[in-house]
Amino acid sequence: MTSNKACCWILGILAGGFILMTLIFAWGVSRAMSGALSGNFPQGNLLKKDTWLILAPAGEIEDYHTEPDFAFWADDRGSSLNEMLRALRAAAQDEQISGVVIRPQGSVGFATLRELRAAISDFKSSGKPVYAHLDLATDRDYYLASVADSIFLMPGRMSGINFGGIAFSTTYLKGTFDKLGIKFHVLHAGRYKGALEELAKDSMSAELRASYEFVFSDLFERYLLETSASRGGFSYADLRRELLEGEQLILGSSYCLSRGYVDALEEWPVLRNRLKGINEEFESVSAKSYLRKTRHKSMTPNQTKVAVLHAEGEISFGNSGVLSEEGITADRITKDLEELADDDDVKAVVLRVNSPGGSALASKQILEAVKRVKQKKPVIVSMGRIAASGGYYISAAADNIVAEPNSLTGSIGVVTALPSAEELFKKVGARVETISYGRWANFFRLDKSMTAEQERVLRDLIDSVYDEFKEDVMEGRGLTADELDSIAEGRIWTGSQALERGLVDTLGGVQDAVKIAAQRAGLAPGEYGVSNYPKQRDFFEFVARRLMVKMEELELLQSGLRHPEDPQTLIKFLRRYFDRAEFLQTMLPIQFEM
Repeated sequence: MTSNKACCWILGILAGGFILMTLIFAWGVSRAMSGALSGNFPQGNLLKKDTWLILAPAGEIEDYHTEPDFAFWADDRGSSLNEMLRALRAAAQDEQISGVVIRPQGSVGFATLRELRAAISDFKSSGKPVYAHLDLATDRDYYLASVADSIFLMPGRMSGINFGGIAFSTTYLKGTFDKLGIKFHVLHAGRYKGALEELAKDSMSAELRASYEFVFSDLFERYLLETSASRGGFSYADLRRELLEGEQLILGSSYCLSRGYVDALEEWPVLRNRLKGINEEFESVSAKSYLRKTRHKSMTPNQTKVAVLHAEGEISFGNSGVLSEEGITADRITKDLEELADDDDVKAVVLRVNSPGGSALASKQILEAVKRVKQKKPVIVSMGRIAASGGYYISAAADNIVAEPNSLTGSIGVVTALPSAEELFKKVGARVETISYGRWANFFRLDKSMTAEQERVLRDLIDSVYDEFKEDVMEGRGLTADELDSIAEGRIWTGSQALERGLVDTLGGVQDAVKIAAQRAGLAPGEYGVSNYPKQRDFFEFVARRLMVKMEELELLQSGLRHPEDPQTLIKFLRRYFDRAEFLQTMLPIQFEM
């Protein structure tokens, strides 16, 4: 134990010294860089002729980056959707850009990929070519690549396409918690509201399964229709048969060529050599680097603009200071909305929502902030990959809601989950002695199971929150109680399903939302610019956030060194459920990666 404590002291001293020196360095760099960016950054196009714009999305594509844009890490995280959309618009008019090459590498998020596909289609109207090159591609990769003029696949037996289809699974943990002496009390408002049910049940509820199956079938059909329509070399029926009856996990390169899935088999270095044009080497640039290298003078301070405010992540009720967590916090978003409402140069606001939900109270606060902005100027919501539950709540008051056909939305309902560990306390020999005054002073007792009276009180509370949720949606969407009851109850919808049910107004992406916002503000094309918020972080703030994450990881390591076999660690984890200021959640049941 003594050696463990010594290790903790050494780790703490080293980490503290490193953090202090790094923060001092970051502060200096921040001041130097901010000055350089504000006045001395080279303007104009720094690209060579016959340069190709490379789009290589991998994994989940982030909507928007707030990290400082400096060259020495510019491409570490890949380009955001916002950066790729902006780069495509600029590259279409850029004489230095010969065309676009798509090289997806395990990209996910159907709605995000669909929005990117639409932007690539718009780029093609410039007359410049779009090629796709694949090595070992997923069906999502192919969905994006199918919009290209030509698709090239690496030859050989180790390359190919995996048409895996759509699948989803989750682990139900009631049996595990029973063995540990833990019980989760999960209460839902909404028959289809399945968030957190895996903590309290052994298997998926029939209602949640029905909701998933209805959504997945729509996503699957849309994938087949749009992918086959983009290619033309095979039919919808051919592709459907491949996904449902295919005998191979990975379709080999020769088979893909024979079926018309690709146009040619070619190694990437060979294709790259053919595309180099007048240059000795193949010149290419990512979307992020392209925007940096072609930096032009920004809009003048008094230019009329449409503001796009990005709200991405789980919604929380908390502080959004320099060192806070990522995601949507009520105070930051409401502050941003208030500033945009008071900015006379901003004529309309697009709220870009990418969120599965979160805190009910925080969602309500953001909704009220949106209503206040609406009193001064138009507010349009653009839904990304997910804008469900609390994500839908904050959208409901907008003048117009725009969603992709394969966005996930709805899930109008409320959930709360509270653990009790009475049996665990007995196992570890822990006993709680309490002195209290007040009927509900001991409501949140981790060492006692929830009583019938406590469950009734909580049920009344979440039903009341659910009623208010529905009232706000009815007001924002102009729906009657009967109309909403048939589509609420926590049920999830795709964007196209939500359009049919009056939960959204228009199908499209963020660029469509900007056009609608400008029209509502009476702005003609060319009369306004587009500005994205929140603005990029200061270098010092960015480094401070990263260091705080490392400090939290170090704290966990130190805790493990001090108490390698301490059962109280589990109890401390469970207590976090009661430490939150607000515990009612409006959340999508599962975080999808589709």
